[in-house]
Amino acid sequence: MAHSKKRFDNEKKRADIMQKALKLFLEKGFEGTSMNDICFSAKLTKPSLYHYFESKNHLLFSVHMRAIENILHPYLDEVTMIAEPDKRLEAMIRGYTKMICSHPELRFILHGSLLIKDKYYAEIRKEWKKFYLLLRDTISELRQAGRIDKDLRASWTALLLLGMITWTTFWFDYKKKDQIDGLADSTVRLTFEGVGLRTCQIDCRCPQGFSEKGNPDHASSPALSGEGGPSLAHPHPGR
Repeated sequence: MAHSKKRFDNEKKRADIMQKALKLFLEKGFEGTSMNDICFSAKLTKPSLYHYFESKNHLLFSVHMRAIENILHPYLDEVTMIAEPDKRLEAMIRGYTKMICSHPELRFILHGSLLIKDKYYAEIRKEWKKFYLLLRDTISELRQAGRIDKDLRASWTALLLLGMITWTTFWFDYKKKDQIDGLADSTVRLTFEGVGLRTCQIDCRCPQGFSEKGNPDHASSPALSGEGGPSLAHPHPGR
């Protein structure tokens, strides 16, 4: 019993440190944030901080994996269960747009931390690549079924869509939550008209695991690239 409580307290403290570190990373950038800054924000001594995280890079990795577990995985679990590729594509595009617009921390996680090629990079990239592969394969299903232009290369199309939506983090006003649904509608329409599909006749606006504002119901994100390719910051086509 005492062991369980200690473990719970440790996890709670780790979560608190990660939250404070993420706030600093958003404000000052990864390079501009020191371990002393994190210690001051979390009210910890440096030895205590190193008890929870072996380095600043390990702390960043933990922050990123927490976002993957709380945001990306629930999203992927939901959209993967959609059998029809056109409905899956709509749910993926709508859900990802809402995710991007509901989590300002993804700007740093997607565009900042993924540029740090440390020993943790491969594991993080592998997780985000699952998203790219599902989108690529969904587009490939539609292409093979003759639902979209056969001249559209699935890998390129997936990367172009992901790049377009992910770039939203640089211009979307996160204070305007009331615009998220409209932006998601526009992104779906642009995607479907661009590949020559019509939107679903039934309402498949969002995976069940996401609330009206795009947050996972149980939530507190890559190297979105082609197979063997780099991150979205420098994409090249996979196959």
